[in-house]
Amino acid sequence: MRVSWPELTREELLARLRKAVAALAERLPLERVVLFGSWASGRATVASDVDVLVVYADPPREDAFRVVWHTLVAAGVPRPEPHVYAASEAAKLAPTLTAMTRHGVVLFPPPHSGPEASTLG
Repeated sequence: MRVSWPELTREELLARLRKAVAALAERLPLERVVLFGSWASGRATVASDVDVLVVYADPPREDAFRVVWHTLVAAGVPRPEPHVYAASEAAKLAPTLTAMTRHGVVLFPPPHSGPEASTLG
């Protein structure tokens, strides 16, 4: 089997994601954004999608997924696969979301935001 590597490096992808998060913070009341999956673990190939968990403050919004997806695409994130939840929705799925993102890269809140940055909600 032949494995092809993505055109972007992990660092380049993270830079694009940080740009997207800054834009998202102007459109949604973000609580948590985490890159997870193969890109977070360093196992991405050319066929890998970019798994991103986005949790925003209630109330739930019908346009949240569309806003996130379009913002990721506009920032040049290839093959985005956003998982978007309002805080109340994320709370109901907390064990699953915690397991999914356990080895993820926290993009929001920024690392200097204190100990609360390590919890899901």
